[in-house]
Amino acid sequence: MLIQPLAAFVIAAAVAGGQAPEPSAGARPAEPQQTQPTPPETRPAPDEIPPEIELLNVDIDSAERGFFVEWKQHPSIRYGSKFRLDFEAKLQEDGQWSYPGAPGLNCSAALPTTCTWQLHRNRVGIQGHIFKHVEYEVERELTEQELTERELLAGYEAKSLWKDVYVNVRSIDDAQIQVGKFKIPFGLDELTGDSHNDFAYRSLGANYLSPSRDTGVMVHGRFFKRGLSYATGVFRHDGDNARSKKIAGGDETFAVRVSGTPFRRLNRTALGEFEIGTAYAVSAVSAEPVLPNGLRGRTTLTQDTFYEPVYVNGHRRRWEADLDWTIGPASARTEYIRTTDDRLRQGLDDRDLPAARAQSWYVAGTWILTGERKTRPVKPAGEFLTAGWGSVEVAARFERLWFDSVGTTATGEPFRNPRAEIIFPSGAKAVTVGVNWTLNRWVKLQINGIRQHVEDADRNPVADGGAFWSRVVRFQIVL
Repeated sequence: MLIQPLAAFVIAAAVAGGQAPEPSAGARPAEPQQTQPTPPETRPAPDEIPPEIELLNVDIDSAERGFFVEWKQHPSIRYGSKFRLDFEAKLQEDGQWSYPGAPGLNCSAALPTTCTWQLHRNRVGIQGHIFKHVEYEVERELTEQELTERELLAGYEAKSLWKDVYVNVRSIDDAQIQVGKFKIPFGLDELTGDSHNDFAYRSLGANYLSPSRDTGVMVHGRFFKRGLSYATGVFRHDGDNARSKKIAGGDETFAVRVSGTPFRRLNRTALGEFEIGTAYAVSAVSAEPVLPNGLRGRTTLTQDTFYEPVYVNGHRRRWEADLDWTIGPASARTEYIRTTDDRLRQGLDDRDLPAARAQSWYVAGTWILTGERKTRPVKPAGEFLTAGWGSVEVAARFERLWFDSVGTTATGEPFRNPRAEIIFPSGAKAVTVGVNWTLNRWVKLQINGIRQHVEDADRNPVADGGAFWSRVVRFQIVL
């Protein structure tokens, strides 16, 4: 049981939270602390801060210091602005409840009972930079995901425990080159870090339609003082989300994403921060695996399968569009994803079948009751037990994920068979409401209630075919 160690760490971290938090990677740094305040007219404007200082998160007044060790957001070893090594750790302990017998809550065979408490995430890693132009990150999941002998004989493969493992070279700020394993540039929700998310779980579309991490090379950059950002790359496969123990997933993938802030020069106080984005990805999918190689659909937390994969062959095409808006303590997000899989020569008589289609969308909003400006992660104005009660935020999200087939003029009944010409439509809707309590820069408590409804009555896990509730309480510690 991890509750007592977690509680002890929460109290210790809260008591130690008196220093000002350091901004996360990619965020604009706070003004450096000085013995004498710098007159406002002599401070650099945000758009005038040198990129090597801003992007690498280096304090302006310590850029020329020698070797030193400090702990702000993370334990850090530095040598001026030439070298930086940060040590990181992410720990998430979940308390979870739903209907009796939910497959996603079952323990291992040694404990044939419902797992009320679960170590959801346990990651450690390092990140930093060398000579201002080379950034690096290595992150690994410590939680074991071993397979049984029967699963190994059946050809199943465990998901990799290595997460982000890459090097980013930024000799040219508008055309940085990133090599290694990292997230394919696709999907607003998927690209938001786990510890920065407004909800305990990502949307259904992010979990099952967005690619997530893979090995590849990417070119990315920003123009017009962050007014336009782009990222494009090629990858070995089509991401971790498309694979499972039974699903091989796609092969070579090309992806591109573009986002921008079209109203950034207008009154931000009145209009807030408004960003729109879109992405496209195409992957090769093969019919070589013995088992169906299409996408699947599952419910959040309970992991009930409401859509089984079908046989695919040809190309997988993904497209998404998103909007992210923040104004003061409030925020709103929406995203739509559409995916199609070719089914060439997958009919019972070797005919081409209509493409399999998957679609998803969500609308989400948050409000910080304690009045802080909305950022990800949220930065409390008064940290718990030192200057206040932390930050309290409410959040809500409505979403849908569904599957069917397109491009057919055939008449007849749809079937659930993985080689059916007309795929039986199936989907799920979910409403999530939650409260996020950020105690300080390290500790956050999330409480979510999730109401889900599986639209296919034959695959609905509830006896009467109605909706069901799931609940999760997450203790998060990020060092």
